[in-house]
Amino acid sequence: MQTPNITSTSENRQKRRALYRVAALLAVITIAYNLLEGAVSVYFGMEDETLALFGFGMDSFVEVISGAGILHMVMRISSNIASGSGGGNGDPDRFEATALRITGGAFYLLAAGLVASAA
Repeated sequence: MQTPNITSTSENRQKRRALYRVAALLAVITIAYNLLEGAVSVYFGMEDETLALFGFGMDSFVEVISGAGILHMVMRISSNIASGSGGGNGDPDRFEATALRITGGAFYLLAAGLVASAA
């Protein structure tokens, strides 16, 4: 009978930190891409007076705000893992709730922007 492979707490923290670094990198790439996509879409949407293209560009900026909220959440959870507070957990539910509030607020901004541009 073999004993199960049990990872130590420090090994587990190292693996989680590595995964959070990957998540942060993906969030940064997403933010950069959406900034470029938004700028191009808004420019051509205004140039051609196309509300759909303008709205698509505005949505890209909402995704930038959402991505920033996700990046903030990942960085806070990651720093709590590194410091060892919260048992390595860092209460991710609290950080996720903040990220969701940021994303929700950004969608309200999108709706207001589209209503204003349609008028």
